[in-house]
Amino acid sequence: MATLVLGTLGRIVGGPIGAIVGTLIGSSIDRAVLGGGRAREQGRISNPAVQSAAYGEPIPLVAGRMRAAGNLIWTSGIREANSSSGGGKRSGPTTTTYSYSASFAVGLAGRRIIGVERIWADGRLIRDANGVFVTPTVMRVHTGDADQPVDPLIAAAEGAALAPAYRGLAYAVFEGLPLADYGNRIPNLTFEIVADAGPLDMGDVIAGLAKAAGFDGLLVAGQFPVLAGYIAGRAGSLAECLAPLLAATDAAIIGSDPMLINGRGEAIQALPADAIDARRPADDRPPERRQRGAAASQPGCLELAFYDISRDYQPGLQRARRSSVATVVQQSIAAAMSPAQARALAVERLHGGQAARLRRSVRLPWRHIGLMPGTLLSLAGDPAVWRVREARFENFIVHLELERIAASGMAAAAATLADGGRALASEVEPAGETTLHVLDLPALDGSLPAAPRLWIAGSGAAPGWRRAAVLMRVNGKDDFATVGTLEPGTIVGSAVTALPDAMSHRWDRFSRVDVELLSDRDWLEPRGAAAVLAGANLALIGDELLQFADVEALGPRRFRLSGLLRGRRGTESATGSHHIGERFVLIDPTRMLPVDLPIDLLGQPCAARPAGSGDSTTVETGFTIVGNALRPLAPARVRARRNGGDIAVSWIRRSRAGYGWIDFVDAPLGEEREAYRIDVSLDGRRLRQQEVSVPAFVYAAADRIADGDGAILELSIAQLSAAIGPGAPATIRITL
Repeated sequence: MATLVLGTLGRIVGGPIGAIVGTLIGSSIDRAVLGGGRAREQGRISNPAVQSAAYGEPIPLVAGRMRAAGNLIWTSGIREANSSSGGGKRSGPTTTTYSYSASFAVGLAGRRIIGVERIWADGRLIRDANGVFVTPTVMRVHTGDADQPVDPLIAAAEGAALAPAYRGLAYAVFEGLPLADYGNRIPNLTFEIVADAGPLDMGDVIAGLAKAAGFDGLLVAGQFPVLAGYIAGRAGSLAECLAPLLAATDAAIIGSDPMLINGRGEAIQALPADAIDARRPADDRPPERRQRGAAASQPGCLELAFYDISRDYQPGLQRARRSSVATVVQQSIAAAMSPAQARALAVERLHGGQAARLRRSVRLPWRHIGLMPGTLLSLAGDPAVWRVREARFENFIVHLELERIAASGMAAAAATLADGGRALASEVEPAGETTLHVLDLPALDGSLPAAPRLWIAGSGAAPGWRRAAVLMRVNGKDDFATVGTLEPGTIVGSAVTALPDAMSHRWDRFSRVDVELLSDRDWLEPRGAAAVLAGANLALIGDELLQFADVEALGPRRFRLSGLLRGRRGTESATGSHHIGERFVLIDPTRMLPVDLPIDLLGQPCAARPAGSGDSTTVETGFTIVGNALRPLAPARVRARRNGGDIAVSWIRRSRAGYGWIDFVDAPLGEEREAYRIDVSLDGRRLRQQEVSVPAFVYAAADRIADGDGAILELSIAQLSAAIGPGAPATIRITL
């Protein structure tokens, strides 16, 4: 009722544009059962608060290539925008639609970086490594130079004199980021930060952390595992930053001034045979002691947690097992690496602990007093490498406690068995353009609309397409107005073969048509005959509504439809008008946007266009409002018989109020009154027009004589509607 009232008022006081806006508002009210006179608000949030930024959070240090979450360091707040339609006496109650965006800065790293590649928002990839965003987004990255300038957006918001430059801090600035896809809040963002483009040696990471901490008295030597990236994201001393790295390798700290972090494979001191077993003449203790720890004292399995570069830096876990001992040791490292690298590291650590079970004590002459814990030694006649665990000097003798270092080579073989597991692909999916169809259809659900009803159908071919707002204007000159949002999209496509003509009153078992869908997301399913008769698989091909029972998949997005019911919902006149390339739309009211319009727009030129995230250049779709939902259907079973000189014609009326077959009950009339208009033509000459109130007409002999001679009599019969006049006609030709 609100649709009719508001549409009429809009037409009276505001002309066509007032009528369309008033009717759109009225139809929304009717559908939502809100009653008249109340303004509506759509999409508004009650408390547009910015997500919190923790003050005092440590600034992470990033080495190599690493995925990390930033800390919100500045924002101008969430900006609210609205667009209204309707309002005032001319067009009924107002509908206001709200949208939100935010401008903000995110701190990334406490040292200079090379740049940022991929970005995730709430875990979904929104920017690829080439810098392409899913939706157009303004973002600037400041790499943390010591002399970097103030960001222009922050300067404009805070004032040039008060705006911080965040020198020495790498950060990203987002300008006007739309928040609709993130629940109208600033999303949780993670960034692929690049601080060393290639593979990174752990020794370089250690040296870099020491330099960032201002500790210059640190030397790094030896071989270290290869990493893709590392992040030190916790507050603490340099020792606390280095502890996870040292725990994950055989590196040792030697000395203090300067301090040496010694890896494996280098800086091994060789001891000659004559230096071992030194003792004083009166010393009768055995020159050397060897001992082996119990096997059960070492774990049987080591689990190493890391960040898996093969799975977008998601947490990964690799296990190394040496025996059935139940003890499991768990280690974690805030490093990015491949599963093979992580497994190799886990094997090294597990077998390193196993090798360290073997220990020995040696005594050296006083000249070796400089040997310190952590030093690697090779002893004459022994192929193993030993590390000094403890050193003491007594009675001019250097006493060393040694532990064996695992031989290299085992990790390389184990790495070939590593598997990071399966990960869901997370790629940038641009929304792309929207393909829009404006459908002026007969009534779909048996209801009797009081105003012309359009159905907006459409979708996008791009994998990232999700939704699009729909804008409409009338008369080709008025401004576009938002009529709703198309979500999640309709199954649409085109015909790749031409559908042949066929009868509309029985199953078409011979015809078939091949269609190609627009999107890879969509699929067509076969349905049983009973389901089709109940209304399933209704589609529009060209201008004909039909139903299909059988579906054969021919290839990507291509299907063959057969087992057809033709000319449904009064579209039998379109069964012979098909051609290759015409539109295909699977009719699903739940996936289309209904738009009710004022009746005085019938015959007016209109246009619609999508306004999705990828539709900045999409052209508008022009159309003329026909009002098929208001048009009576063509009469059926038209028959003529001669009665003397008269010609008696009869027919069966059809109803747009319902398309089901009800046994022993007439279909509902569906109009205010029953009336028909008959046009009489003879040999193509229109002779007379007459209106009747019953489904019968007599062309009297006297009228035939008055109309003159002719060979072919043609009668066109159309049911009348109080709203738009005659509906679709049925025609009969009679040879005189």
